[in-house]
Amino acid sequence: MKILGIDTTTKSASCSILNEDKYYTKAITNDITHSEKLLPIIDETINEAGLSLDDISILATINGPGSFTGIRIGLATIKAFAQVKNLDIFSISSIDLISYCAFKNACKNESEKYILAIIDARNNRVYYGLNKVVNVNGKVTIEKVLDVGNDLIDDAISKVKELNITSDILIAGDCVDKFEDLLSSFSCISLYPTTNDLIDCYLNLSNASDYIYNAYSLDALYARPSQAERVANNG
Repeated sequence: MKILGIDTTTKSASCSILNEDKYYTKAITNDITHSEKLLPIIDETINEAGLSLDDISILATINGPGSFTGIRIGLATIKAFAQVKNLDIFSISSIDLISYCAFKNACKNESEKYILAIIDARNNRVYYGLNKVVNVNGKVTIEKVLDVGNDLIDDAISKVKELNITSDILIAGDCVDKFEDLLSSFSCISLYPTTNDLIDCYLNLSNASDYIYNAYSLDALYARPSQAERVANNG
């Protein structure tokens, strides 16, 4: 199987291709805009793998939340490829993918774990979601407990505590160090998924078919209005 995955939800634009058992990966951070750098790194990755787009079996992407502009550019690109080549798209939220990676990296001896995934949304706000991740005969299932939201970190933690979950909750994401004092009562792991993780998730989800879209059915997950929309609504 040959899988092409991209991510443009952060300041980095990245692309990975799994060609049989080998990964080929390219990423660029903060050099130029995603609109200028995404297609070149996809082209570089495909060439390094010795493939063409015609060889790809399935596409994969993260559909948000994250950078508004980055998400739009990434989805427009992957949907164009899907439409032209008649390919399916495996798409998962950054929140669910963080949960998957945290379970894989920190919970290897556990059959299930509650994981609160958080992403820095700046100004003490986070994108977040609480999942119960379960190991089912070597495959993983991600069960939503608290859907993706965008709040001040204090409010996000309060909403999780209100659920009165008796099991230990693992917090994972790209900003756990930033909120170290507030999260001191929880177990935490700092991480943000790569496009290799994205492909690995597709291969190891027990219900991966639930995350399959086409060029017309895939939508972005923003978790809050864009800045332009917020300004317009307050105007």
